[in-house]
Amino acid sequence: MVRTCVFMVLLSASALLALGCASTTARYPLGKIRESFEVTKQYRAYEINPGYNYFYAGVQLQPDAIMGIDKRYRIVSTFWHQVELTRDQLEYWVVWGDRQNTLEGFSRRYMGRYMGSYIVDPFGTVIGDWYSKKDWGIFEFRGDNVVVPHPPRNLPGSEYYERF
Repeated sequence: MVRTCVFMVLLSASALLALGCASTTARYPLGKIRESFEVTKQYRAYEINPGYNYFYAGVQLQPDAIMGIDKRYRIVSTFWHQVELTRDQLEYWVVWGDRQNTLEGFSRRYMGRYMGSYIVDPFGTVIGDWYSKKDWGIFEFRGDNVVVPHPPRNLPGSEYYERF
């Protein structure tokens, strides 16, 4: 009887914890990245969209990702840093990215190259672009054109370098 009661209490606590985690995960609508060779070509041609504000993730001289967001949106993040992007800065980042060791956190699918993507809202509308060695970007849309971009990551199982 005591074992049954303890089991029921633990089961109920686990269910409540799982329910709480599920509700916080889905609290805001989510956007994502959609890979695009067109965006890759634009970045590799050092084209800057005047209608976008630009941000980088990671170290400024060696970013993991660069994103441009439509100026109608406001970014809330401590991880992403806004930058007044110039053609020279973009060229430096693109050339630097081409010289990186493919074992340095690249997505396996990207085969050691930075790739471009569109950033889309929960309805599939393009709100910006992305250039990264990572193949997974998640964006919370909190209303009133406020976007919270999560740090760039690789999709589970797509890490280029597998540690043994």
